[in-house]
Amino acid sequence: MTKFVLFMWICSSVAQQCIPGVLPQTVFDTYKECAVFGYDHSSKVLNNMSVEDMEKYRTSIILQCREDATT
Repeated sequence: MTKFVLFMWICSSVAQQCIPGVLPQTVFDTYKECAVFGYDHSSKVLNNMSVEDMEKYRTSIILQCREDATT
């Protein structure tokens, strides 16, 4: 059965740089589970950031669910 791996980067449009995000779960049974979890987790990350940091760095999040090449 194909598994999917979630990748997330937290980006600053001001600095034009991204860093890997910390994820509590990375492997999923379906693409849908991966995508829904990714967007839900991204919302939590952004909501936990201060307004000042969001405005200062113009933060955004990039997600990608990839098929696990090892399965």
